[in-house]
Parts: sequence; structure tokens; C-alpha cells
Amino acid sequence: MNITTARSPEARNPNGVVPRQRCTPTDLGSQKPRPPTADANPPTRPSRGAVTAPTMQAKADAKPSCWLSGDYPTDYRVSLSGVAEATAGQVLRVNDCKVSLNPSEYLIVLVLVCHALRALGKEVPVKVAITPFLSAADIAYAMATYCETANTTSFTRNWNATSVSRLVYTIRNKLTKAGLSRSLVQNEARGRGLRLGTPPANVSLIYLDPDLQKVVRIDGSDPSTPTE
Repeated sequence: MNITTARSPEARNPNGVVPRQRCTPTDLGSQKPRPPTADANPPTRPSRGAVTAPTMQAKADAKPSCWLSGDYPTDYRVSLSGVAEATAGQVLRVNDCKVSLNPSEYLIVLVLVCHALRALGKEVPVKVAITPFLSAADIAYAMATYCETANTTSFTRNWNATSVSRLVYTIRNKLTKAGLSRSLVQNEARGRGLRLGTPPANVSLIYLDPDLQKVVRIDGSDPSTPTE
């Protein structure tokens, strides 16, 4: 039979200093120890600065390329007419249907129409990036730039990606009510951009040139239309 004898507690010296045990990272369960650093106060990672300019500024001078090859969800004939400064009269004609737009919606469709026509090398009133799709920030920047260069005082709001997304939603609802495909305003596969969902050759624009003070028609299928 094993007999365990109790040990008497050791006397504590009130003037003595008991060394403090240090807890290492490996004593904290599953946490792994961090590698040592030479600097006691390592520098923090700098925050990423805000993007001050959309992608279209870097690509505004790009030349038309062969990115037109791709699938378009519709084969609609599209024509946009109207004046941005007017409070009414902006019309989007899709085949035999007419869709009335408010001035803000007209501006967005104007950017998308100019994007399609510029891909064919046409001279357009709104300069946009020659890329397969335009981001919401690109569209907002193009809208603001057009209003500034055209001396349009009807729009005093600050366009941004959120306001563009909301207006695209209302445009698609109007297309649906007219019996048309919402995909006429086509999303990029990953949802990172927009364009007209019909071949650029099917697109035309009728607008009032503020410099010439006359109505100008730009037709994607007309080879005689002035190019850049």
C-alpha cells in the first residue's frame, strides 16, 4: 500500500521577488507564434487611396480595336433622339417601339449609344473609353463631363456609380413594360460593366450639335458618317 505524505508549504519571504512567468503564443491553444520582427514598432500598411479618376481617363485616347466580337443578347435596331437640356422629348426607339426617357435616363443611354458608335470609329458628342464595357463610374464621369462641356445647366447633381445603377434599373423597367428585353442594357458577365446589348451597327443617334446649331444624325451602319 502506497502512502503519500503531504509536504509542508515552504515559507514565503515577504522581501523576495518572485519572477513572473511569460506566456508565449504557443501557450494560447491553437494560435501559432508570430515570426519575430526587427522593429519593435513595425510600420502599419498604408491605406489605399481613393480612386480619383475612372478608367475612361486612362483609355480615352485608345484606338478602336477588334473587341466588337462577342455575343449580344439582342439584335434590336436602336435610335436615340432628343436634347439633354430639354425637360421632355427624349425618345429611345427600339425596332417599332418608342420608350420615353427623362433627362437623366437620356444621358445614360446617350453615353451607351456613343460608346457603341465610337467603337466603330464614329465621331460622337460624348467621349467615352473604347473598352468592351463601361463601369458605372465611367458612365457617371462621362455624364458629368458632357454636361460641363455642353454648358448644360439642367443637371446640378453629382453623378456617381450608385445613381447610375438606380437609373439603369428604371430604364430596364421601362424596356420590360414596352415588351422589350431588359438585356438591351447588357451587363458584363461578372457584373462589372454595361453596354448596349445589340451590335453597334444597329445603333444610331440624332442630336442637336451645339456648335453647328443643327440636327446631326450618326448611323452605325452608314459608312459615310464622319469618323474620328
